Amino acid sequence: MLALAEPYLTAIAQARTDGEFIEIAGRLAKDFGFRSGFLIEYGERHLSVVHVLDSDPRRLEWWKDYLSSGLRQSTFYIQDMMTRAPVQKLNLDRFAGSADPLLGYARRMDLVDFTMLPVRHNNDIVGVAGFCGAVDLDERQQSALQMVVYTLFAHVRRDRRMGIVTAPEPLTPREKEVIALSAEGLTSAEIAERLGLSARTVNQHVDNVAEKLGTKNRAHTVAEAVRHRMF
Repeated sequence: MLALAEPYLTAIAQARTDGEFIEIAGRLAKDFGFRSGFLIEYGERHLSVVHVLDSDPRRLEWWKDYLSSGLRQSTFYIQDMMTRAPVQKLNLDRFAGSADPLLGYARRMDLVDFTMLPVRHNNDIVGVAGFCGAVDLDERQQSALQMVVYTLFAHVRRDRRMGIVTAPEPLTPREKEVIALSAEGLTSAEIAERLGLSARTVNQHVDNVAEKLGTKNRAHTVAEAVRHRMF
């Protein structure tokens, strides 16, 4: 169990930003056979969400919509679910039939089948981790996942950050080409000649990637794209 968890524990100890924590959550999800992973931190009341980290970039607007829609206020049964097993496999059974408004929300963003791990502190549920996909974990995997989730949550919660943060939006095939060549040290003019583009178009692709990553300049953009293994 420790052998499964140890690589993630080392990475978590070195991580400092939401982006780094999201990258770890995403890698953890994929390594255990899931499609993506997310972490939710609650406020003083269980129905208050203060921080969401998600490895799926498609869900950024979804989370904003869901948390502001009022639908979550009606999910009183979530509290009961979280007092059950420490690792729970959820599916269609938790919805009140096909007319349940939450089912439509869940289907939109791959949140119907997932494994949930409530995070407890001093007998209170302070958060939850979710991993999307119908995956059967053995006892060893469940124990390792619990250890990593609690460690990850403790480090995320340490800095008391707030808001909804997801992984960067994926790059287009052309953006990947441009950034890969930039990482090799080629200038915009050289990349343009290689790909049959104008230098202006190459610069626009770099700017698009910078916007996705929230980076400050070309060097920072390339470095972040390399770190996130985006090409």
